[in-house]
Amino acid sequence: MAAPAEVTIKDLSGKWVMDKNVSTPADPVLNTQGVSWALRKTIGMITLTLDVKQTVEADGVTFIKIEQIGTGGFKGTTEERRLDCKLKEHVDSVFGTVNGCTRWINLDQINDPFPIEYQNTPEDIKFLTEDWIEDDCEKGGPNGEKHIDSFVRNEKRSWTARQIWGFSMIDNERHYVRRVVVKTLNGKTVHHVKLVYNWKP
Repeated sequence: MAAPAEVTIKDLSGKWVMDKNVSTPADPVLNTQGVSWALRKTIGMITLTLDVKQTVEADGVTFIKIEQIGTGGFKGTTEERRLDCKLKEHVDSVFGTVNGCTRWINLDQINDPFPIEYQNTPEDIKFLTEDWIEDDCEKGGPNGEKHIDSFVRNEKRSWTARQIWGFSMIDNERHYVRRVVVKTLNGKTVHHVKLVYNWKP
């Protein structure tokens, strides 16, 4: 189901179901991220729902908590993101120990540095910034930003992942989308991933 017009990046609270038909297959990416064969196969057979709660904390910083729930009672990861661009360690049940940060962004800020080592390529930038809805109605950040930018680095498993969140038109319908670049630290393996979500009323 398409996202309601009133649901924007300002508040993603609600349930979102991944649409596998138009999303990038997960298995090769999860393999690069060091996820076991058995767990990859389980993830490949289920449908993931994101249960999103987005709030603004007392200091004015946006906080997003996402519980991933799979069909058949599968318990996925829990995402907790504070949009202050400060580095934070997180131990994830699927992806291991990562360091990362999250921030509000407009696409013309895509090359602004993170407080952690990361290298963009022109191909990465093109992928991360293409095919978004950029209308004024998509403004949701404290300074009118239209996107959320999140980065994590896993030293032990030797990979990084950068995500841009926003809304795109998919088959003539407006959907919540994440564009993700996952790469090994040596840059030899790179995945450009598009994740598309249906709104669940």
